[in-house]
Amino acid sequence: MAQTDPYIDSVKKYLTINGTQEQYEGAINSMFDMLKNRFKDYKIPEAIWNELEGDKKKHVEDVKAILVSAYKAYFTLNDIKNMIVFYESDAVKQMRADKAKLTDTQRQQIVNFYDSDTGLKMIASRDGLAKIEGEISQQWSGDLYKSVLNKLAEKGYSLN
Repeated sequence: MAQTDPYIDSVKKYLTINGTQEQYEGAINSMFDMLKNRFKDYKIPEAIWNELEGDKKKHVEDVKAILVSAYKAYFTLNDIKNMIVFYESDAVKQMRADKAKLTDTQRQQIVNFYDSDTGLKMIASRDGLAKIEGEISQQWSGDLYKSVLNKLAEKGYSLN
């Protein structure tokens, strides 16, 4: 029976609810749009594009798994759990939807979170974490791009 790591599972959940997963899904969609445009003269059948795009979910899960290491450098499991509770709160949902409609209570909840130990860690780690995430993203997207180009080449479609 496979065991799961609560830290990994929690970070992946956090990356799903904080918008990170959505960003990576968008990046993959943009990459495929760009590739379809670059290969438009090759008349690649839609079935091949669908096959290549069928792995999107796996690719997003892969990058989320890699990002866990970045979070491990800054946050404990308890921190991650606190971050999940915060991001699942009505205050954060409202803040992301329309900051202007935050109630005073919601504003105070947000201030209280950022004044907490976890919130202070989030603020203090922002630059370092962004740098690591950027490096991971760059490597991941480059590898993904090359992988898709290689799969296209295996099917007889090459830009060379």
